[in-house]
Amino acid sequence: MKGHIFILLEDFVSEVASDALLYDALDACSFDTSQGFVRTENYPDEHLVELVGMVVDKMGISLSQAHFGFGQWLYPKLTSLLPSHFTQHPHPAHVLQKLDFLHQIELKKLYPDAQPPAFQYIPTSEYSAELIYTSPRKLFDLVKGVLAGMSTYYQVEITVEMQAHWRGDENCARYLLTYSKQCQLQPE
Repeated sequence: MKGHIFILLEDFVSEVASDALLYDALDACSFDTSQGFVRTENYPDEHLVELVGMVVDKMGISLSQAHFGFGQWLYPKLTSLLPSHFTQHPHPAHVLQKLDFLHQIELKKLYPDAQPPAFQYIPTSEYSAELIYTSPRKLFDLVKGVLAGMSTYYQVEITVEMQAHWRGDENCARYLLTYSKQCQLQPE
């Protein structure tokens, strides 16, 4: 997992809880947290899982709530880091249509050793779509949170029905999306 995610997580915890809670969680981790995380450095997924577990325990919330909250908080932050041609659209469907390309091609340009999730976006009408997420990390609630963050950012209500372990695949979830505003996507 890239250090960039760790840094964003630290910012999130400081903002929604406190610096003191973040430092307590870092101190409680079994791995060395005395050095700051480096944005481009790779860290074991287990370290992130442990840190999130510490934060969840200290905040007294569920892992599902933590993943959703982080995802919701995360999307507006990511828009400032991405090229505008990926994010400056009137509707979230335009971004979701490019999501797999962004992860599999653009992210890999910056971080060749990254292990990004796969996304498949299938428009089903001008007001609805399916989003298929596949990753061994199984961050289903984080994706749902990112969708909520997109809804707020683009001011388009998105109703989300999540089906975890879609088609019997424990690494896959399907999100049925219904938009409050019409979107006409251009064919890719």
